[in-house]
Amino acid sequence: MNILMIAGEVAPYAKTGGLGEVMAALPKAVRRLGHDVRVFMPRYGAIDPQKYPLVPIGKTISLNVGGERTPVSFGASILAQEVPIYFLDSPFYFPSTQAAIYDPKRGNLPFYAFNLSVFRLLDTLDWIPDIIHVHDWHAGLIPNIIKYLPPTSRFAQIATVETIHNSAYVSIADQWAIPEEDRDCGEGVPPTDINKVQNINFLKRGIVNADIVTTVSEQYAKELLQPKTSHGLSDALIPRSRTFFGIRNGVDYSYWNPMFDTNLPVNYDFEIMHRKYDNKRALQHRLNLPILDVPILSMNSRITEQKGFSLVFEIFDELMKTGIQLVVVGDSTSGSFTEFLTDKMKLFPNQVAFRPYSEALGSLVYAGSDIFLMPSLFEPSGLGQLVSLRYGTIPVVRRTGGLADTISDYNQHNHTGNGFVFDEYTGEALAEAIKRALDLWGRKDLWWNLMSKSMALSYSWEIPAKKYVRIYKAAIKEKAGVTWSIPKRW
Repeated sequence: MNILMIAGEVAPYAKTGGLGEVMAALPKAVRRLGHDVRVFMPRYGAIDPQKYPLVPIGKTISLNVGGERTPVSFGASILAQEVPIYFLDSPFYFPSTQAAIYDPKRGNLPFYAFNLSVFRLLDTLDWIPDIIHVHDWHAGLIPNIIKYLPPTSRFAQIATVETIHNSAYVSIADQWAIPEEDRDCGEGVPPTDINKVQNINFLKRGIVNADIVTTVSEQYAKELLQPKTSHGLSDALIPRSRTFFGIRNGVDYSYWNPMFDTNLPVNYDFEIMHRKYDNKRALQHRLNLPILDVPILSMNSRITEQKGFSLVFEIFDELMKTGIQLVVVGDSTSGSFTEFLTDKMKLFPNQVAFRPYSEALGSLVYAGSDIFLMPSLFEPSGLGQLVSLRYGTIPVVRRTGGLADTISDYNQHNHTGNGFVFDEYTGEALAEAIKRALDLWGRKDLWWNLMSKSMALSYSWEIPAKKYVRIYKAAIKEKAGVTWSIPKRW
């Protein structure tokens, strides 16, 4: 099949979270199954042109956006020497002076133009995909546009798949700030009035109009059908239950692998696991923590309420009394969260370290920690818990979304499970799970056995990629009105 994947983030070019990681790995995994996979994304000003130079494709064209014509062009690169990746190069919509990937002040207009440019890219390439797979909200208008094309259009028969990576984000614009009567229901012909662009719910339009909708774990698919946990999308998803599936994300072990991770001072795997402790000492040294044989608990993520930081703050003093060291690496848009961590680091300099995210430090945190905390309020898929397993760092997670699908609670009687799981979103429940983990950490033979088994587990992209191929074939049949079936658990 010819498959075009469209996303707002693709690592290493642009990444703020799990979406960029997925888009660095999934296209390669599907391409290795024998399909012609290509990727399209915006060329943000934040992308270094020296580090990631582009090869121009075709000539500069004029893009009509709401009656205003703007010159745009396309460029190409190669993702990990395997997958062609194309960029919309537009100094007007994605200026080189814009340091951040997203600019809320500009609203939805740049991504509205990005959606319209997809068909001009296909004209430039003279290439028609069988499938357009749009990821999250960034290209949600594409299934909507295709659905209402005249049958004579060369693009009318393209089947579409929408994947929801995080239901909390449906556009750049704050949907809850839009008056209820003006909110986008996602149905009908896509708006062409430039004044209505800010009201577009890109993700809902993708959900309503795509041939098949997926999300990034089976448990999250169930949660998205519930009004309380869908961020307002359940009304669009419930009627689609026949064509809505959960497929867990995988891990790119060519990248996340402690045996080959160039960011680590000492490489290791489950057969030479003792070397992990060299990285623990290196982490303590780098963060100016005393080099002691105490448990290191870590969090390596965006510092937001979604990631459960308020629960950690709730039990913070209790944690300090246990004598553990707490390492937090991440960036925050919340001044109160940053202030809390900064203050606690000053109060407990021998137990707390807080640093902004960097790729090198992120790897060292996975390798040097004993326990990885993901007490998330919600977690569509989650990558951190899977990476931590491969690095021999045992996760403590809340049973939600992809965390529920991938982490099973440790049973002290038969020694099954690969982490510690709790249910209620409370500090008390988190504290109890951490206590169980710390108790096992004190029993070195059992902890060593759990680490070894966890490192040997595989959550690669091989099986998810095969599932996506089945989804693509089903979407083509759905588009053609041909009967198809996929079991809900497969």
